[in-house]
Amino acid sequence: MKRSMIRSRHLLLALILFLCPARAWAHAHLKRSEPAAGSKVGTSPQLIRLWFSEQPELSMTAISLKDSQGKPWVLAGPQRDPNNPLEISAGIPQLLPAGRYTVAWRTAASDGHPSQGTFGFDVLAQATLSTTTPAQAGAVTDTTGAETVLPTTSASTQHGEVADAASSVGNSLARALSFLGILALIGTVAFRTLVLPRAAGITAEMRAQMERRAAVLGLAAGAVVIISAFARLFLESEMMSAMPGMQTMSMADMAMHTRWGFALRLELGAAFVALVSFILAARRLRGAWLLAGISAIVLAVTPALAGHAAASPRFTSLMIVTDFSHVLGGASWLGNLLAIMLIGVPIALKLDGEVRWEAVASLVNAFSPIALASAAIVGASGVVASWVHLEHLAALWQTAYGQVLLLKLALVAITLIIGAYNFRRVQPRLVRAEGAARLRQSAALELSVGLLILLVTGFLTGISP
Repeated sequence: MKRSMIRSRHLLLALILFLCPARAWAHAHLKRSEPAAGSKVGTSPQLIRLWFSEQPELSMTAISLKDSQGKPWVLAGPQRDPNNPLEISAGIPQLLPAGRYTVAWRTAASDGHPSQGTFGFDVLAQATLSTTTPAQAGAVTDTTGAETVLPTTSASTQHGEVADAASSVGNSLARALSFLGILALIGTVAFRTLVLPRAAGITAEMRAQMERRAAVLGLAAGAVVIISAFARLFLESEMMSAMPGMQTMSMADMAMHTRWGFALRLELGAAFVALVSFILAARRLRGAWLLAGISAIVLAVTPALAGHAAASPRFTSLMIVTDFSHVLGGASWLGNLLAIMLIGVPIALKLDGEVRWEAVASLVNAFSPIALASAAIVGASGVVASWVHLEHLAALWQTAYGQVLLLKLALVAITLIIGAYNFRRVQPRLVRAEGAARLRQSAALELSVGLLILLVTGFLTGISP
């Protein structure tokens, strides 16, 4: 017992270290700017141009300009380049006199995570740059025709970008709670639709009882999805409001005027429809489970629309399909197992004699091929997502995103090993009481590791790839 407590303590400590990286950059971070950070331009620029790593939300973007005395200069509203969705620009209607200027910016990507930063540049008299030509190393000409001398230091260090709160414990737990609700809801539908019809050892009376219990579990999962969605909306609004000197955005504005808000509205709508369908299913009304299935499929795509997939600058459609498959596979595996252990096995064990073991074995035998196929989908979609998000293999151990991803991969591998043990060792013994006891122990361990995977995923979605 003492050894078990020590191991649990060590595992918790390792998990905290992995889940709290030293520094995690915001998702739509600034790649470059024009004028460049720390540069010197010969004449007043007409535009401030910003290029981001992911497509920024125009409605959540603000740019301000101040001189060395702190005097603000009026800028035109931010505009998106129709030929490059990663670029945002703001016009400078007045000529800037010689001096030092500071640009402050704020934006958020499609995943809703905000970022902000500042950088400076100098406007010089034309005579100062008379000895420098565009052909010389370290000089470029911007679109205004003003010669720009690039700084000798790295531009990424000059942008003054700060880490956002998207990877904070509160935001990460809210996302993990959302994932838990979505996986439990989809898993409940998968249990009713895929497992029960294939469980030959289940009587019609037992099936009806399990369906009613499944409807109750679905109701609870739907409520978790709705609560976590409102929590995420509140935390998102708090993150935006915490940015000094920028116009705040209300929760209603974020929900109604951003792509992230569209995904959240879709999630809430699907969850409410699922709640209604589960209420109808508990009353055994025809078509209720079909409606619940449609809602579950819609819910499966919402994490992709509100996460890394929709904000990815390349292979966006592929990433949305990949994330959708990842969620659907994980729910059909772990969410389905949760329903079996909370609903199917307890009801089956109420039977008398050898019939109870046959009922348990029937449920597990119906679940096993679904779990194998779902695990394969989770693995394949995870490989594709990692390939797109990580530019090179070394990013797995050199970046905060890669380190947390490695932890998730390790936990998934442990879950696969436990599942393989259940398939090879536990499943053949389910016709005896010993097998059912082992199933409860191994399934509890598998679901516990699955919960850790959801927690890690909550933190992972708050860190920039």
